Amino acid sequence: MSETFEDHLEGLGFVLTGASRRGGRMWQLDFNRYLTFVLHDYHDAVVLSWSLDLGSFASERGWVLGSGETSFHQVYPGADVRLAAQADAVDAELRRVLGSLRVDFADPGL
Repeated sequence: MSETFEDHLEGLGFVLTGASRRGGRMWQLDFNRYLTFVLHDYHDAVVLSWSLDLGSFASERGWVLGSGETSFHQVYPGADVRLAAQADAVDAELRRVLGSLRVDFADPGL
């Protein structure tokens, strides 16, 4: 039996969390303590977004952002990405996002 798209999402760690506001199903992947992916599955296409809890990340390192209040320091993409409802499309977008989040702040060429 071949793997379904839903099986693939579950294999990546996505959990079905309910219905999307615009119909379809909503999946969530808590990638780590700071990074969360949300996927809206509309059967023929998916919309993938993410959020990074920058406030908690900084606080746990003894850093302060702005006023020092950590609860509202979230990083989001400028736009969600619409993809074909295919495992390889989701995999490629996850790799792209993870690659874009790799920043070496000690790099003098930054």
